[in-house]
Amino acid sequence: MEIVKTVHLLSAYITGLGFLIRGVLVILQSPILSHRALKILPHIVDTFLFVSGLVMVFTWAIWPSSNLWLFAKLVALLFYILFGLLMLRWDRSARNRWLGLLGGLLIYCYIFGVAHTKSIMSLFSFM
Repeated sequence: MEIVKTVHLLSAYITGLGFLIRGVLVILQSPILSHRALKILPHIVDTFLFVSGLVMVFTWAIWPSSNLWLFAKLVALLFYILFGLLMLRWDRSARNRWLGLLGGLLIYCYIFGVAHTKSIMSLFSFM
């Protein structure tokens, strides 16, 4: 089971780094964004992240209905996806691309904090 957790953590770090890199490329309007690898790799990494998360949830029998931190993480994930869509697909204005990038990174940090603290207060629980 430790390998599944490691795959999940590694996938989460790669996903965050990939989001940041693609966000910078979007802001710079780089032609590199149209490269096939940048269109396919995020889906592969996110699939590993999702599947490893499901394996841990079912193996450890932790459910969002009884673990508020997991529910908060899933809701935040939906917002992360929406910010990603705003940055990469929807309205092509520079303002909305920046909003998508910054919002997505803030949500990513929140999810990271919730995962490490097991608290909906995320990293604020240390204050």
